[in-house]
Amino acid sequence: MAFVGAGGGAPPAGAPGRPAAGPDAVEPAADPAAALRRMYVDTSPFSAAHLSLNAEVLGPERLLFGTDSPPMAAPLGDFVHMIEKLPLDKASQQLILGGNAQALFDLRSRP
Repeated sequence: MAFVGAGGGAPPAGAPGRPAAGPDAVEPAADPAAALRRMYVDTSPFSAAHLSLNAEVLGPERLLFGTDSPPMAAPLGDFVHMIEKLPLDKASQQLILGGNAQALFDLRSRP
């Protein structure tokens, strides 16, 4: 299907295959892999398999330590221990346990 008109070959806003125009309209990402590289996830799903998969797919630099607390379903040490059991080196574990949040939220420069 081709669209012909004063605007050239682009379909009009709201046409099939094109999002509606307006202040809330979002253009689809040209590169879905690039969008994944901007995504962060937390560690609150209390599942070793889930954490391991997130670390493998997104990379440890995209995981932020979180507990969904309060209420906390387990002692804090259990959540930390799950991170320490991931098949990652100590430096990657430290990124997840606080380094990523420090960099993302610029916490190192705060008093």
